[in-house]
Amino acid sequence: MATKSSKHLVLTEEGIRGINNTLGNFVLDSGAKAILLIDKSGQMIAAQGETSSFDTMSISALITGSFNSTKAIATLLGEAEFKTMFQQGHSSSIYMVALSSQDVLGVIFPNQITVGRIKYKLDQVVPTVDQQLQVMYQQSPTTSPIRPAQAPAPKINDLF
Repeated sequence: MATKSSKHLVLTEEGIRGINNTLGNFVLDSGAKAILLIDKSGQMIAAQGETSSFDTMSISALITGSFNSTKAIATLLGEAEFKTMFQQGHSSSIYMVALSSQDVLGVIFPNQITVGRIKYKLDQVVPTVDQQLQVMYQQSPTTSPIRPAQAPAPKINDLF
């Protein structure tokens, strides 16, 4: 049986809707500015909150790169990996957590909110997001409701 890391994420409308609901509720409950769900390759899967003021694609890639570089640091310190990272700025901070699928949640929040509050609220959300992702990782592309587009049939005049 293939491991989870070798499986592909099959995005479904139902799956994305569920993840967006979970992430949206997190933003409302925690007071965060935004939350990003990023796959292990650095591609953003979903985002909720005030994302229009951020370059979410660049942030997603950089978060994944940060986690990949800290794996080397963890190894040097005798750890298998680091599951969380925290960066604090003057007015905003970001807290990042690796999921069981090796995908990452990144939470951007104002410094008026404590990192402890974000961690507490995130601990409540991570199992749900993990479960939602697991369902999409277990789907095969042939069972997905999204079908590849077919080329349009040629017009009769184009045949002659």
